[in-house]
Amino acid sequence: MYEFLKKLFKEVDGQPEAITAEELIKRIQADSKLKIVNLEDGGYVAKEKLDAKITELSGVKKQLDDANKEIQSYKDMDIEGVKKSAKEWEEKYNTDTQNLKDQLAQQERSHQTDRYLDTVGLRPGAMYREFVKKAFDAKEFKLDGEKFLGADDFIAELKKNPDYKDAFIQDNPDGGAGDQQNQGGLPAGTPAGAPGTIPATTLPGQATPQKPLPQFATGTSGAGSAGAPGAGGQNPFMNFHFTDVRPRGNSGGTNQ
Repeated sequence: MYEFLKKLFKEVDGQPEAITAEELIKRIQADSKLKIVNLEDGGYVAKEKLDAKITELSGVKKQLDDANKEIQSYKDMDIEGVKKSAKEWEEKYNTDTQNLKDQLAQQERSHQTDRYLDTVGLRPGAMYREFVKKAFDAKEFKLDGEKFLGADDFIAELKKNPDYKDAFIQDNPDGGAGDQQNQGGLPAGTPAGAPGTIPATTLPGQATPQKPLPQFATGTSGAGSAGAPGAGGQNPFMNFHFTDVRPRGNSGGTNQ
Protein backbone atom coordinates (compact mmCIF):
# COMPACT_ATOMS: atom_id res chain seq x y z
CA MET A 1 0.00 0.00 0.00
CA TYR A 2 2.87 2.30 0.80
CA GLU A 3 5.24 0.99 -1.83
CA PHE A 4 5.15 4.35 -3.62
CA LEU A 5 6.93 5.88 -0.55
CA LYS A 6 10.01 3.67 -0.78
CA LYS A 7 11.47 5.71 -3.64
CA LEU A 8 11.71 8.68 -1.25
CA PHE A 9 14.35 6.86 0.86
CA LYS A 10 17.85 5.95 -0.24
CA GLU A 11 19.62 2.82 0.97
CA VAL A 12 22.79 2.93 3.05
CA ASP A 13 24.64 -0.35 3.45
CA GLY A 14 21.52 -2.13 2.24
CA GLN A 15 19.22 -0.38 4.70
CA PRO A 16 16.90 2.62 4.19
CA GLU A 17 18.57 5.77 5.36
CA ALA A 18 17.25 7.76 8.25
CA ILE A 19 16.02 11.22 7.30
CA THR A 20 14.33 14.02 9.12
CA ALA A 21 10.75 15.13 8.54
CA GLU A 22 11.95 18.29 6.85
CA GLU A 23 13.97 16.22 4.35
CA LEU A 24 10.97 13.95 3.70
CA ILE A 25 8.76 16.96 2.94
CA LYS A 26 11.33 18.33 0.52
CA ARG A 27 11.53 15.03 -1.31
CA ILE A 28 7.73 14.77 -1.56
CA GLN A 29 7.46 18.29 -2.94
CA ALA A 30 10.23 17.58 -5.42
CA ASP A 31 8.30 14.61 -6.92
CA SER A 32 5.65 16.16 -9.21
CA LYS A 33 3.88 12.84 -9.71
CA LEU A 34 3.37 12.23 -6.03
CA LYS A 35 0.28 13.73 -4.41
CA ILE A 36 -0.36 13.22 -0.70
CA VAL A 37 -3.53 14.60 0.90
CA ASN A 38 -5.23 14.35 4.26
CA LEU A 39 -8.46 12.33 3.94
CA GLU A 40 -9.96 14.26 6.83
CA ASP A 41 -9.68 17.43 4.75
CA GLY A 42 -11.75 15.83 1.97
CA GLY A 43 -8.91 16.15 -0.49
CA TYR A 44 -9.21 12.58 -1.82
CA VAL A 45 -11.80 11.50 -4.41
CA ALA A 46 -12.24 8.01 -5.79
CA LYS A 47 -11.35 7.63 -9.50
CA GLU A 48 -14.85 6.62 -10.59
CA LYS A 49 -16.33 9.61 -8.83
CA LEU A 50 -13.75 11.85 -10.42
CA ASP A 51 -14.54 10.51 -13.89
CA ALA A 52 -18.26 10.98 -13.32
CA LYS A 53 -17.72 14.55 -12.20
CA ILE A 54 -15.55 15.30 -15.23
CA THR A 55 -18.26 13.97 -17.53
CA GLU A 56 -20.91 15.99 -15.75
CA LEU A 57 -18.86 19.17 -15.95
CA SER A 58 -18.25 18.59 -19.65
CA GLY A 59 -22.00 18.30 -20.22
CA VAL A 60 -22.67 21.43 -18.22
CA LYS A 61 -20.03 23.27 -20.21
CA LYS A 62 -21.72 22.28 -23.48
CA GLN A 63 -25.07 23.42 -22.14
CA LEU A 64 -23.55 26.74 -21.18
CA ASP A 65 -22.00 27.11 -24.61
CA ASP A 66 -25.32 26.36 -26.29
CA ALA A 67 -27.12 28.78 -23.99
CA ASN A 68 -24.61 31.51 -24.74
CA LYS A 69 -25.09 30.97 -28.50
CA GLU A 70 -28.89 31.13 -28.11
CA ILE A 71 -28.63 34.28 -26.02
CA GLN A 72 -26.41 35.86 -28.63
CA SER A 73 -28.88 34.95 -31.39
CA TYR A 74 -31.62 36.76 -29.47
CA LYS A 75 -29.36 39.76 -29.10
CA ASP A 76 -28.78 39.80 -32.87
CA MET A 77 -32.48 39.28 -33.67
CA ASP A 78 -34.74 42.05 -34.97
CA ILE A 79 -37.54 41.74 -32.44
CA GLU A 80 -39.86 44.09 -34.33
CA GLY A 81 -39.25 42.14 -37.51
CA VAL A 82 -40.08 38.89 -35.76
CA LYS A 83 -43.30 40.33 -34.36
CA LYS A 84 -44.32 41.61 -37.79
CA SER A 85 -43.58 38.27 -39.46
CA ALA A 86 -45.52 36.38 -36.79
CA LYS A 87 -48.53 38.68 -37.26
CA GLU A 88 -48.42 38.25 -41.05
CA TRP A 89 -48.36 34.46 -40.70
CA GLU A 90 -51.26 34.57 -38.25
CA GLU A 91 -53.33 36.69 -40.64
CA LYS A 92 -52.48 34.39 -43.55
CA TYR A 93 -53.49 31.34 -41.52
CA ASN A 94 -56.80 32.91 -40.52
CA THR A 95 -57.52 34.01 -44.10
CA ASP A 96 -56.69 30.60 -45.60
CA THR A 97 -58.76 28.85 -42.94
CA GLN A 98 -61.78 31.08 -43.60
CA ASN A 99 -61.44 30.64 -47.37
CA LEU A 100 -61.45 26.88 -46.92
CA LYS A 101 -64.54 27.05 -44.71
CA ASP A 102 -66.32 29.26 -47.28
CA GLN A 103 -65.39 26.88 -50.10
CA LEU A 104 -66.73 23.87 -48.22
CA ALA A 105 -69.93 25.73 -47.35
CA GLN A 106 -70.43 26.76 -51.00
CA GLN A 107 -69.90 23.20 -52.18
CA GLU A 108 -72.44 21.92 -49.67
CA ARG A 109 -74.96 24.59 -50.71
CA SER A 110 -74.51 23.77 -54.40
CA HIS A 111 -74.95 20.06 -53.67
CA GLN A 112 -78.14 20.67 -51.68
CA THR A 113 -79.48 22.98 -54.42
CA ASP A 114 -79.03 20.28 -57.05
CA ARG A 115 -80.74 17.73 -54.83
CA TYR A 116 -83.66 20.08 -54.22
CA LEU A 117 -84.14 20.97 -57.89
CA ASP A 118 -84.33 17.26 -58.66
CA THR A 119 -87.61 17.18 -56.71
CA VAL A 120 -89.51 20.18 -58.14
CA GLY A 121 -90.62 18.69 -61.48
CA LEU A 122 -88.32 20.41 -63.96
CA ARG A 123 -88.58 19.47 -67.60
CA PRO A 124 -85.68 17.39 -68.93
CA GLY A 125 -82.87 19.49 -70.33
CA ALA A 126 -80.04 21.63 -68.96
CA MET A 127 -81.62 24.79 -70.40
CA TYR A 128 -84.63 24.59 -68.06
CA ARG A 129 -82.54 23.65 -65.05
CA GLU A 130 -80.04 26.48 -65.44
CA PHE A 131 -82.83 29.00 -66.00
CA VAL A 132 -84.59 28.06 -62.75
CA LYS A 133 -81.35 27.58 -60.80
CA LYS A 134 -80.23 31.12 -61.60
CA ALA A 135 -83.46 32.53 -60.18
CA PHE A 136 -83.24 30.19 -57.18
CA ASP A 137 -79.64 31.18 -56.32
CA ALA A 138 -80.51 34.87 -56.55
CA LYS A 139 -82.94 34.47 -53.62
CA GLU A 140 -80.12 33.23 -51.31
CA PHE A 141 -82.43 31.08 -49.21
CA LYS A 142 -81.14 30.14 -45.79
CA LEU A 143 -80.03 26.52 -45.65
CA ASP A 144 -81.20 24.88 -42.44
CA GLY A 145 -79.57 21.45 -42.39
CA GLU A 146 -80.74 20.01 -45.72
CA LYS A 147 -83.78 22.29 -46.18
CA PHE A 148 -83.98 25.70 -47.89
CA LEU A 149 -86.36 27.86 -45.88
CA GLY A 150 -89.06 29.39 -48.12
CA ALA A 151 -87.95 27.53 -51.24
CA ASP A 152 -91.19 25.57 -51.73
CA ASP A 153 -93.30 28.75 -51.87
CA PHE A 154 -90.86 30.30 -54.33
CA ILE A 155 -91.01 27.31 -56.68
CA ALA A 156 -94.82 27.34 -56.50
CA GLU A 157 -94.76 30.98 -57.62
CA LEU A 158 -92.40 30.18 -60.50
CA LYS A 159 -94.74 27.47 -61.75
CA LYS A 160 -97.44 30.16 -62.13
CA ASN A 161 -95.10 32.77 -63.58
CA PRO A 162 -95.50 33.02 -67.38
CA ASP A 163 -91.74 33.46 -67.75
CA TYR A 164 -90.92 30.28 -65.85
CA LYS A 165 -93.89 27.93 -65.95
CA ASP A 166 -92.80 26.28 -69.20
CA ALA A 167 -89.67 25.08 -67.41
CA PHE A 168 -91.83 22.80 -65.27
CA ILE A 169 -93.94 19.77 -66.06
CA GLN A 170 -97.46 21.15 -65.52
CA ASP A 171 -100.01 19.08 -63.66
CA ASN A 172 -103.12 18.11 -65.64
CA PRO A 173 -106.18 19.57 -63.84
CA ASP A 174 -108.36 16.78 -65.29
CA GLY A 175 -106.03 14.10 -64.02
CA GLY A 176 -103.62 12.03 -66.08
CA ALA A 177 -99.96 12.42 -66.68
CA GLY A 178 -99.90 16.19 -67.30
CA ASP A 179 -98.28 17.79 -70.32
CA GLN A 180 -95.31 15.52 -70.60
CA GLN A 181 -94.30 14.54 -74.07
CA ASN A 182 -96.02 11.36 -75.12
CA GLN A 183 -94.72 8.15 -76.59
CA GLY A 184 -91.57 8.24 -78.65
CA GLY A 185 -90.92 11.95 -77.93
CA LEU A 186 -93.74 13.12 -80.26
CA PRO A 187 -95.40 16.50 -79.62
CA ALA A 188 -98.11 16.66 -76.99
CA GLY A 189 -101.59 15.98 -78.38
CA THR A 190 -100.50 13.43 -80.96
CA PRO A 191 -103.41 10.90 -81.19
CA ALA A 192 -102.85 7.29 -80.24
CA GLY A 193 -102.26 5.06 -83.24
CA ALA A 194 -100.53 7.81 -85.22
CA PRO A 195 -97.31 6.85 -87.03
CA GLY A 196 -94.41 6.62 -84.62
CA THR A 197 -96.52 6.00 -81.50
CA ILE A 198 -96.33 2.98 -79.26
CA PRO A 199 -99.42 0.67 -79.35
CA ALA A 200 -101.80 1.28 -76.48
CA THR A 201 -101.39 -0.92 -73.43
CA THR A 202 -104.51 -2.52 -71.96
CA LEU A 203 -104.71 -2.26 -68.16
CA PRO A 204 -106.43 -4.90 -66.05
CA GLY A 205 -110.23 -4.55 -66.23
CA GLN A 206 -110.22 -2.59 -69.50
CA ALA A 207 -111.64 -3.82 -72.79
CA THR A 208 -109.10 -4.88 -75.37
CA PRO A 209 -108.78 -2.07 -77.92
CA GLN A 210 -109.77 -2.93 -81.50
CA LYS A 211 -106.94 -2.86 -83.97
CA PRO A 212 -107.69 -0.71 -87.05
CA LEU A 213 -108.31 -2.60 -90.27
CA PRO A 214 -105.54 -2.39 -92.86
CA GLN A 215 -106.16 0.03 -95.71
CA PHE A 216 -105.18 -0.64 -99.32
CA ALA A 217 -104.99 1.69 -102.25
CA THR A 218 -107.69 1.27 -104.89
CA GLY A 219 -106.89 -0.78 -107.98
CA THR A 220 -106.86 0.38 -111.54
CA SER A 221 -110.50 -0.48 -111.86
CA GLY A 222 -111.42 1.87 -109.03
CA ALA A 223 -112.25 -0.98 -106.63
CA GLY A 224 -110.55 -1.01 -103.22
CA SER A 225 -110.10 -3.56 -100.54
CA ALA A 226 -112.72 -4.34 -98.00
CA GLY A 227 -113.16 -1.44 -95.62
CA ALA A 228 -111.53 1.09 -97.98
CA PRO A 229 -113.43 3.78 -99.89
CA GLY A 230 -114.84 2.44 -103.15
CA ALA A 231 -114.33 -1.14 -102.01
CA GLY A 232 -116.29 -3.57 -104.15
CA GLY A 233 -114.88 -6.80 -102.88
CA GLN A 234 -112.69 -7.28 -105.92
CA ASN A 235 -109.11 -8.30 -105.34
CA PRO A 236 -107.03 -5.35 -106.61
CA PHE A 237 -104.12 -7.60 -107.41
CA MET A 238 -106.19 -9.40 -110.14
CA ASN A 239 -105.75 -6.45 -112.53
CA PHE A 240 -101.98 -6.77 -112.73
CA HIS A 241 -100.60 -8.65 -115.80
CA PHE A 242 -97.17 -10.22 -115.97
CA THR A 243 -95.29 -11.54 -119.05
CA ASP A 244 -94.30 -15.17 -118.71
CA VAL A 245 -90.59 -15.77 -118.43
CA ARG A 246 -89.35 -19.11 -119.65
CA PRO A 247 -86.03 -20.54 -118.52
CA ARG A 248 -83.32 -21.00 -121.16
CA GLY A 249 -83.52 -24.51 -122.61
CA ASN A 250 -80.67 -26.88 -123.51
CA SER A 251 -81.61 -26.78 -127.21
CA GLY A 252 -80.22 -23.24 -127.53
CA GLY A 253 -83.59 -21.82 -128.61
CA THR A 254 -84.52 -18.16 -128.23
CA ASN A 255 -86.42 -17.12 -125.08
CA GLN A 256 -89.76 -15.45 -125.59
